[in-house]
Parts: sequence; structure tokens; C-alpha cells
Amino acid sequence: MKVTKIEVLEAELSGQDGIASWHHVFARVHTDEGVSGLGEVGMAYGTGARASGPMILALGERFVLGHNPFSTESIWERMLRKSFWAEGGGPVVFGAMSAIDAALWDIKGRVLGQPVHRLLGADTPTPLRCYASQLQFDWGKKSVNLVDATQYREAAIRAREEGYDCVKVDPLMIAGDGSRAAKLRGILTPEQRRTVRARMEAVRDGLGPDIDIILELHSFTSTAGALQVADAVADLGILFMEEPTHYNGPRAHNRAARKSPVAIAAGERLYTRWGFLPYLEAETMDMIQPDVGLVGGISEAVKIAHLAHTFDVGVQAHVCGSPLATAIALQFEAAIPNFEIHEHHTYALKACNRDLFLEDLQPKAGRFNVPTAPGLGMTLSPDAERSMVKTFVTA
Repeated sequence: MKVTKIEVLEAELSGQDGIASWHHVFARVHTDEGVSGLGEVGMAYGTGARASGPMILALGERFVLGHNPFSTESIWERMLRKSFWAEGGGPVVFGAMSAIDAALWDIKGRVLGQPVHRLLGADTPTPLRCYASQLQFDWGKKSVNLVDATQYREAAIRAREEGYDCVKVDPLMIAGDGSRAAKLRGILTPEQRRTVRARMEAVRDGLGPDIDIILELHSFTSTAGALQVADAVADLGILFMEEPTHYNGPRAHNRAARKSPVAIAAGERLYTRWGFLPYLEAETMDMIQPDVGLVGGISEAVKIAHLAHTFDVGVQAHVCGSPLATAIALQFEAAIPNFEIHEHHTYALKACNRDLFLEDLQPKAGRFNVPTAPGLGMTLSPDAERSMVKTFVTA
């Protein structure tokens, strides 16, 4: 079996269902035996997704076409070592590698008639615990920037009533006028600290005492501000504080982690096992959050999880993408020994996202059944695919 074609499919969904920035980039790898596989770049949000499509084609043309899709380790090493820019690269090159790698695993599973987690040596687990993520955008059919503390309480109640026993919320991201907050670096003002406290108190009140809360900061804060937030909410029973500061070097993060009264989770903007190692060695991540669509794909995410396992650190994949990203994360999480909890983003509830695939992956009562169809088990909707922009390279 050989790879004969690498295809990129892009879906521009920005502005739909209240999502400001939402651009999906998929890789589809074709073989000479008529079996194809799908992967996704983990850059649907923010800025830069469009750069990953050409990178998929460049890597695919040089290092994947003509090779056996089962040779995932050999292909991964070629992309890393011979592309030049992957040695020390960032989200564009590693996102492209991730999409290609996932597509190859999808092919392997489809050929062998097994889900990816079984190819990785794992039994199908009991349904995985998951949490309702990003309540500051509400929890429903439309994404809405929540401002008032009462709105945060109501969103928390909705998640609780659906059976979730954990939620995640960023209490700083939305300013008082409903826009995205700016100037969050440095020491936070008394007003900002009061807002954080009011919103987090409201979430706790809506959830009651027996549901976990993950505090999200999105790396918007500096060390000083993150510690102010941690001190302000430590008594509310916070499970983790996520991304207290930037990843441009470990010092700021490590300082925040060592002083924080709240445990730390981070990692969605780190790439490969080498990116995670300094933080694990410093013992400043209590849970890692690799994005399988950015770290180097399934092949690399499994290595990262096992690396973290040697440091007794748990794993929760960062998931903010299409239903395919959810499927990839579930297969990965089902296969590792140190899985903690699965992220179900509020964007995953939106029709524009759910309509991309025939399979609608949603948890039941806060628990996710891991799919057992061959490969990743996902099928692009023909209607959705017709609206996508396609480019490709062939052998």
C-alpha cells in the first residue's frame, strides 16, 4: 500500500453561531488501495490556520507521497528531521504534521477494521469523564460573551443539569462591555479582581459544592496577575488553574506554579515531547493538556503522555476543533494510562460545527463513549464538503 494523494480541505465558519474566528483545516490522505484517512490541524481558532494548509501539502509531497501509510514512525521522523523548520518549529509545521499523522492512523484502523485506541494496545474503556468548557461563551446553541455574574450562574446551572460534574470558565476574558478584555498583563486592578470573584462565586453557586471547576486564564495574565486570581478564588474549590502565563520560556510559568495555591494545568501551545519536558522536570504542571492536532499528532501525543506518566502527571487533551478533533482526542485518551478528563468545548455544541460530519459526537450525562468504528470513525458530510476549499498534491 502506498500514499498516492494528499488533500487539504478548508472550512471557513467564522461568524457562524456567534463564533468570531473559526477556520478548519483538514488533511485527507489517499492510497492506491482506495482507502483514505482524515486528520485535522488544531488551529481552528485564533489567527494562522490558513498557513497550515500549504504546509500539509509541502510536507506531504516531500515526505509522505509514495510511502506506506503504516510507516507512521518513519514518516514522522522524516518530517521532523528533514524539513529543517520542524527542528524547533511552531504550530504551523507541527499542526500540519499532526493532521498527516492522524490521517495515517485513520487509514491503519480502517484497513485493519479496528479503532485507533485498540491499535495502540488499549481495551475500550468505560465512558470517559468530560467537562463543559468555556462557560464565558455560554452553554447552548449560540456563542455569547457573558458579562453579568448572574449569566455565569445560569450557564453553570445548564451544564450541571445536563449531567456534567466539572466545568471550565475564564472569568477575565470578557470585559464589562461584552468585548474581549485587553491589557490583562501586569497587576490586575481592584475592579478586575472583583469581577473575577463575582463571576467565580456565581459559577460555584450555580454548580453547588460537588462539581469541579477549572479556572481558565488563556495565558492572558502575567505571573503577578495569575497569582492575584488564584488567591482570589482559592477558597472556591478550584480543581486546576489553566495557562497562568505565557510559554515563551518556562520561568514565568514556573514562578506562578510554585507560588499558586491552586494546582496548575497547561500545555495547549507546547509542541512535541521536548516542549513538555522542561515543565515536567521543574514539576510545575499538575496536569498536561497537549492538543493532538498540534503536538505532532497521535504518534507524538502518546509519547508525551507516557513521558508525563513517568512524572506522575495526568493528561487531558486540549480540544477546540471540529468533531474530528473530538474523535482524535477520544482515541488518544482511551489509549493512555494517565487520562484524567476530556474537554468538551462550548463550540462543539454549535450547529455549524456539528454539521461538518455525519457522526455527532456528544457526551451523555457528562460521560463520553469512545467510538469503536474502524480508524477514527468519522465521515465528512457531503453537504459540508461541497462548500470546502480543496487543494492537493499527487504522486
